[in-house]
Amino acid sequence: MKKKLNVLLLTPMLLASCALKPIEETQTPISVLAFGSFFTCKYMATSGEAGREVFDFVTKVDMLADPYTDYMGVNNLYRINRTHEAVKVDQVLFELIKQSIDLKEKTEGNFNPFMGKITSLWKTTLFGAEYDLDFTGPTASSINEAKALIPALLEEMNGTNVELDEANLTVKRIGDGYIDLGGLTKGYSVEKVERILERYNVSSYLVNGGQSSLGLGKGPNGGPFKVNLMYSKEENENSFSLSEIDTSTSAIYEQFATVDGVTYSHIINPNTGLPLTDYSMAFLSGEDSALLDAFSTSCMIAGPEKSEEWAKKYNFTYSLYSDEGGFTKLVAESDKLTKARI
Repeated sequence: MKKKLNVLLLTPMLLASCALKPIEETQTPISVLAFGSFFTCKYMATSGEAGREVFDFVTKVDMLADPYTDYMGVNNLYRINRTHEAVKVDQVLFELIKQSIDLKEKTEGNFNPFMGKITSLWKTTLFGAEYDLDFTGPTASSINEAKALIPALLEEMNGTNVELDEANLTVKRIGDGYIDLGGLTKGYSVEKVERILERYNVSSYLVNGGQSSLGLGKGPNGGPFKVNLMYSKEENENSFSLSEIDTSTSAIYEQFATVDGVTYSHIINPNTGLPLTDYSMAFLSGEDSALLDAFSTSCMIAGPEKSEEWAKKYNFTYSLYSDEGGFTKLVAESDKLTKARI
């Protein structure tokens, strides 16, 4: 049966301090319905100009990276996926696709932007088609029907690539797989919004990219943030003191369905084409939100040894969890992140 938890994977709060005012009383809030969630930004500034630019940028990325909707007069991901001709695109979408190819290589294929058809198949199988009010949940039969399609879709995915012409800003899809940037757009947008805020000399901010990606500046008066991970068995079991850093979280708890005792989540393993992982949550922190977004899912798929290798190579910290009765159980963690625990 479908189960979607409407709670944040990350709960950022200010560390208790008499010198700090509540962040809500001193900041300008911006909220955008994007990427299937709410993208929010709170920041300390005397002008609303930064907020208007943030709103416009996030709205633009949401439209350009949409693989399901055709917008009149807009060459977005939907249009690229419906042709094998070169498509002239906006600089933002070109950069996003280019970065997705780079991250596919860095994650050794554990992040794959060409698995759009596989993602769409499982989304419909597990959670129903959009506006399907009669959907009552997946069954053993519907799961098996989806699994039967996976070998052909994997072959199609692995045979797909893109030709990028940076001089002309064109993207040409080679092969029949569909591009899906859902595992990157939130992190990419958080990173770009932070750069927008910096241009307006904003250093105190909290950017929440829709439940899973955070961009943390300084708290009011320079204080750090307290970040709590949800799905911990004990209160404050997984709490971290963080400042001027980005975080990304991937977890099976956000959207999942259980059929015949097997839990299928919205996180798809591009190596198998199946919505199954051995780990229930990954929490990463570092300086590049886009990179963290792709690697948080990849660490769940690849496990602790590969996570440790990637963390050292690409300068991020991580904690990896398994599931224990619906709660997280720590499996492995970077030393630096352990020291940030409170």
